[in-house]
Amino acid sequence: MVNYIIRVAYTEAQAGTYDQLNTELAKYNVAGAIKADDGKGYYLPLGEYCYSGVEPINEVRDSIHRLAASIQPEPLVLVMEITTLAWSGFKLVDPV
Repeated sequence: MVNYIIRVAYTEAQAGTYDQLNTELAKYNVAGAIKADDGKGYYLPLGEYCYSGVEPINEVRDSIHRLAASIQPEPLVLVMEITTLAWSGFKLVDPV
């Protein structure tokens, strides 16, 4: 498995664009939150996502771009392969 951090931005996002993007990406296990080693989840900043899969980075980028463009034209998409990640100040996901 390869771990990716994905950033999707729009020059002028319309109301509801990120909500719709979050919903659509979740269908493909692209999450707007990340899990720490202790099992706690933390929300990523708006427009940032994590994904683990076997697809090469260019395939992930192209798929995300197509989906994001179907919601609002001309998205900006950045995909990074990661091995180590550290963060601070992120909001804790409430346990269910």
